[in-house]
Amino acid sequence: MWKCSKCGERIEDQFDSCWKCSSPKDASPAAPTDAAPEAPKWTVAYRVFRGTFISWEGLFDEATAFANELGSEKIINISHSEDQSDGVVVVWYYTNENQK
Repeated sequence: MWKCSKCGERIEDQFDSCWKCSSPKDASPAAPTDAAPEAPKWTVAYRVFRGTFISWEGLFDEATAFANELGSEKIINISHSEDQSDGVVVVWYYTNENQK
């Protein structure tokens, strides 16, 4: 017995084609036509806001505006640090390969 690769019907060995769909014995399966579109692949990204000549309030305003453009469902975290008056705010977020 062999199984038709197109319709899945079980066929006796002496037959060279499927009685149900007429596919030959060695036919490869057809690609599904109603396959769902592939889901986007999500990755983690970040954007840095930095400056020695801008206030903390200015850095956080820029980071907040960017985060609002992304939407809260994509935000992972907003972090900040300072070293010798060099302020840094980082927005960590999810993105898919189509939008970076």
